[in-house]
Amino acid sequence: MKLNFRFVSYIFILVSIVLAVQYDNWRKPFFFAAATGGYVRTSSPSLMFWDDLSSAPVFDSLIWFSDSQLNRNHLIVEPAFQFGYLEPAVAGYENSFLHGELLNEIRFYNLSIRQTADIDSRFEFDTYYPGHRQRGAHGRIEEAYCQLDWKYGFFRLGRLNRNWGPFPDRSLVLSTNPYTFDALEWQVHSSVFEFRHLVAAFPHQKTNWDTDNGTVWNRFFAAHSLSLMFGEWVTAGLTETVLFTRDKSFPDLQYVNPFSIYTVTNTNQEGDGNLMLAFNWDVHPFTKKVSLKGQLAFDDFQVDNEIETDKEPAHWGIDCGAYWYDPFAFKLKHTIYSEFTTLSEWMYTVPDNNSNNGERYIYLRKSLGYPENDLTRFTLGAQVIGCNYWLADARVSYSEKGNNNPNSQWNDHTHFPGLPFDTLPDIKEKTFSFSLNARGYFRDYVDGWISAGGSWKKNKNNIKTEKYNFDPIIQAGISVHFSDLYVKLPEK
Repeated sequence: MKLNFRFVSYIFILVSIVLAVQYDNWRKPFFFAAATGGYVRTSSPSLMFWDDLSSAPVFDSLIWFSDSQLNRNHLIVEPAFQFGYLEPAVAGYENSFLHGELLNEIRFYNLSIRQTADIDSRFEFDTYYPGHRQRGAHGRIEEAYCQLDWKYGFFRLGRLNRNWGPFPDRSLVLSTNPYTFDALEWQVHSSVFEFRHLVAAFPHQKTNWDTDNGTVWNRFFAAHSLSLMFGEWVTAGLTETVLFTRDKSFPDLQYVNPFSIYTVTNTNQEGDGNLMLAFNWDVHPFTKKVSLKGQLAFDDFQVDNEIETDKEPAHWGIDCGAYWYDPFAFKLKHTIYSEFTTLSEWMYTVPDNNSNNGERYIYLRKSLGYPENDLTRFTLGAQVIGCNYWLADARVSYSEKGNNNPNSQWNDHTHFPGLPFDTLPDIKEKTFSFSLNARGYFRDYVDGWISAGGSWKKNKNNIKTEKYNFDPIIQAGISVHFSDLYVKLPEK
């Protein structure tokens, strides 16, 4: 039977167009600034999922591809090159770095294919880099996926880069912190709700980094989230994620099932895995000029400790912020904000036996959620966006960081069930810091940034000291990019 091309075209056109580009590109700092000020829109109507970069009215349209360009069939190729300098250098790294990326997208009606390839000199010094660090060029495919849009959602398959939660640059349960991985993700939404589901199979690694004893396990990851929007004033949601393993290659369908309640399955011992439960919110109390955002996450959620083998406490973390948009009477767009983050010392970790089985909440030794645990941080900041071309940010913060990290071992095999073993004295690194940051761009070809500040540290690297020591900090960089390689594709 001959297929009617007009009918097929009509089906392709009957969608809601997502006017956005890949998450991993040079626009991210401008997008994050616009998101901090509450000026962005994305493919997530609830603004609880951050996986693409859409335009923002506070920056000149030259920084983005135009809506008319993204709305029609097209091919986009965009190279970018960046040089940066950091003083002091990150431990184990050099002061300067080079970064190159090649972004490309093909869109044909509601079908999109996107890739972002990165080459970065810092991979050579990253002990977690899964490639050949001894080679002269180090690169990765950071994003590579196919997306099919329809009027009330999408389907994606491929390598994904995203943050689930109210903040565009971080998440406690599913973030851009680890190296990207391949997954299947889909969304369905209306004007009052948004639902997402994701499932991934983590590939075996020759290094066996994700098990403490080097055992090769089949590791899987599943996540789903439901957000409800109550007009423009309140958005609230619930997210469940679970990292689980199997000695055979077929995953546990109780976790792959998007409609199952992972918390019940996990706590009832129907399935084994490292469960995360998170509550998300974004509230405008009485005025749209104020936003209260946050995410509260529980690791190994439970309501009691009655079972002898289940005395592991519920580890938890909270990341919250208050944002006041344009509080003062001057023309430039501005925001003042405060943020508070705390994560318990054993967040993301599991007892020895579970970690040997690959259930630690990591991928290639990097946390799937927040980069750190055993941490408390408070920040005050102010941001200004001026003349559509530049932004400035000033912030001060205080933090306390303990000995532990997401790769720390419990060593609980010689102790009572679930009780962590303190291998190091509880010496917390305490830090007061401040920074002044500025960034601007010239048309769609060049952008640059500079950051200056310093930190007073006590017990640096968790080694006992009697006083605070000051370290100055300066960072600068320039990026060159070319955004005019746009090719129109046939509409019929």
